[in-house]
Amino acid sequence: MLVSMAAGLQLDRLAQMLGRPAPMLRIMPNTPVAIGQGMILYTAGPGVDREDLEEFLIKMDAAGRFDAIDEKLMDAGSSVSGCGPAYVYQFIEALADGGVECGLPRAKALEYAAQTLAGAAQMVLETGKHPGQLKDEVCSPGGSTIAGVHALEEGGLRAAAINAVVRSFAKNKELGKQ
Repeated sequence: MLVSMAAGLQLDRLAQMLGRPAPMLRIMPNTPVAIGQGMILYTAGPGVDREDLEEFLIKMDAAGRFDAIDEKLMDAGSSVSGCGPAYVYQFIEALADGGVECGLPRAKALEYAAQTLAGAAQMVLETGKHPGQLKDEVCSPGGSTIAGVHALEEGGLRAAAINAVVRSFAKNKELGKQ
């Protein structure tokens, strides 16, 4: 079984490049697989039998969370989970920079920011609540959190994050045509 993690390269194009039929699995992992916390999207092509797929998933289980996705959604999914760690790292760095500006030592600011993102992400996954609801649960009327949320909205955080995913998706599509 051929396993590909080439960005934007669809299974039919891989089959053309290979020049013969073969069972193929297209995956898109992200860098947190290095610590067993990855998000790995996958789609199985024709010829991949259930036993081979199960064996692959068992062997790769330590890499993180796997999700079967229709190939037509692979580029969109990888624009979120494959590219997303870079966006998250920028956000962690920005939170830490804010803490440093407020007087925190760099190491503590980085630890607080990183653990806060890890914990908040786990809350979304474990509670199943919408991130907007969880945000609202933290914001007190007239409080410091809603003031900070307002600043993020003024700075265009959500638009910037959406634009990052959309541009990444467009680039994946471009790469797949080469």
